[in-house]
Amino acid sequence: MNHADFDRNLIRNIILESQHLLHKSADSIENIVSDICGLQYDPNPTIHLNQYIMLWNRKRDFKAEQLDLAAYKEFRLVETWTFKRNMFFVPSEEYSQYRHATKGIIRWGESDEIWLKKGDSPDVRAAEKELKEKLSNFDGLTLNQIWEKLNLSYEWHKYRREHDPSYNLPIFRAFYRMCRRGDLLTCGRNPGTFREPVYILKEKAGFHDWTEDPIEEKQAIKWAVEKLIASFGVTDPVHLSHISGYKTADLLPVFEELETENKISKLPCKIGRKFYYIHSSKLHLLNENAPDRPYEVRLISPMDTIVRDKAWLETFFDYSFTFEYFKKKGMKWPLSILVGNQFVGYLDCRMDWKTKKFMIKERNIFHPNFNGHKGIELAIQDLAAFHNAKEIVETGAT
Repeated sequence: MNHADFDRNLIRNIILESQHLLHKSADSIENIVSDICGLQYDPNPTIHLNQYIMLWNRKRDFKAEQLDLAAYKEFRLVETWTFKRNMFFVPSEEYSQYRHATKGIIRWGESDEIWLKKGDSPDVRAAEKELKEKLSNFDGLTLNQIWEKLNLSYEWHKYRREHDPSYNLPIFRAFYRMCRRGDLLTCGRNPGTFREPVYILKEKAGFHDWTEDPIEEKQAIKWAVEKLIASFGVTDPVHLSHISGYKTADLLPVFEELETENKISKLPCKIGRKFYYIHSSKLHLLNENAPDRPYEVRLISPMDTIVRDKAWLETFFDYSFTFEYFKKKGMKWPLSILVGNQFVGYLDCRMDWKTKKFMIKERNIFHPNFNGHKGIELAIQDLAAFHNAKEIVETGAT
């Protein structure tokens, strides 16, 4: 059986059900985040940040303040570096597993583990001890507030603003090491374009030292890979490599081990030129008819995990898109339009926070049958309401 013969709708439904995108969930935020293996933090303020849009698409009646409460007040979620050395929100109960599972992922020429070892020195370790002792008197500070409290504002300004390397003090390097290692956690983010973080010692947030947990890195990686497979429902090592940052060659033996343990299975046919795998918890879905429900519409952020690997996305959904993240002028922020289990186009949107106008700069519908689709219009209205917009303004081409 080849690519053209497999039941496209069935596989799409399994993927979207696994990602909580087929129908919105009433489950808790931390359970949803656990199921989809985290929310990638992204600071782009074109519209609500990626982590909020990801949950808006998945959790019924979601409000942005619910994530802030869960992550910064109750610490049911925590910000940390995981896949591809990017920052994610993960459930606090899974924090240690993720840190052990992803500390060896190499990107930009090194891993967190390598970076920490490379910068280790007696001076820096002493500075870390000093910084920890002084911050134990405070419940949460911004970076500038930390240096004000430590009477190092002048030195910090010389180093960061004037780029004077002679002011690269050990305590500054200690700060970054403590953040990367998880000794300092984010306990809030201030209002503003890029949501300035507020830091707190992990002990004051109720966390112990994850490095002391008796979790072997190999077993932690196996745990993370199995969770990733379950989160997509149907995947393969190449796809997970693109998503996670693990090397495909390193993932192959993990897939083999999970298959031997009957935790995953190959689909009974090749799709394109290769076999894909399905998690054992999804096998029953291969023999079930999709419930007859009205198609729901999702407006998917370009940083959402479901669309991050374009080859996998095109294989199963016949859809792809491009965008230039670092283009400063005229940058598109395409929200892919998912109607039921079919991607039908994208919207390029921007929220004008000052005027409270939700701007649609471009509406690109690939399938003419969906032009003027009532569900798409309602989804746009819901998204504008999620931003507390007073008005929706369509300025671009359709």
